[in-house]
Amino acid sequence: MNELFPGLRAADDRPALIVEDRALSQRALAAAIVGHLARLEALGVGPGDRVGVWTHASLETMVALAAHAAGGVVSVPLNPKLGPRELGHILSDAAPRRVLASDLAAVVDRTPDAVAIALRPAEGAMPSAPCDGAPLLVLYTSGTTGAPKGAVLTRENAATCLDGLIEAWGWSALDTVVHALPLFHVHGLVLGLFGALRVGGALDWLPRFSPEAVSAALRRGQTMFFAVPTMYHRLAEAAEADPEVAAGLRAARLLISGSAGLPVREHRR
Repeated sequence: MNELFPGLRAADDRPALIVEDRALSQRALAAAIVGHLARLEALGVGPGDRVGVWTHASLETMVALAAHAAGGVVSVPLNPKLGPRELGHILSDAAPRRVLASDLAAVVDRTPDAVAIALRPAEGAMPSAPCDGAPLLVLYTSGTTGAPKGAVLTRENAATCLDGLIEAWGWSALDTVVHALPLFHVHGLVLGLFGALRVGGALDWLPRFSPEAVSAALRRGQTMFFAVPTMYHRLAEAAEADPEVAAGLRAARLLISGSAGLPVREHRR
């Protein structure tokens, strides 16, 4: 597959993105991607340009990140909890051409020139940026030992990683991933969002983690769940006390832990 999301070229009405009570089909997502990239072009942004994206918990944020990946625009995800010092360093270092946000009111004091992300579907062909050595993302470290450092992930890096996981997990277009991970880290963004779209499946993103919300999503028929060890600890505790949480976890086809080692005790539970 020489583009990141080949399935969106022949998109249909199957689900693609779900955020609480809002959803987009594969077809609607493709149209939203085309519309978003057209708007960026009108703002003077094109393939290879860097764009900061405040990763607020919204469908609009996911559409923007997916559109940039599809069209060759380089996303610089911004943690909404960044302090002024860290943010200033990242914006100076990455020098994004634009900064986007789905919640302008939350960031106007920190990025007064930010542009609102809006879902404006448009007709047209999906872009076909290749999976080559060009940058896909610039992800910044937390800066605990100094200034945050930007790590560049190429399009080829992401595609190769995802294709290996697709094979290992038997991940298919029939799967819907559930996760409550942030979109400014590789786990939630590349694996959770880009992985689901690359395989032609769907992502059900939970803006706030709770065992009850995870269980409810899995009991609706979603098939895969991504989380970090601390989440599995809370899920194990809840499952022992609440049969509905336990039933939801049993309903999943695959439970995946990442970002850190899962303690043996939690795995056994």
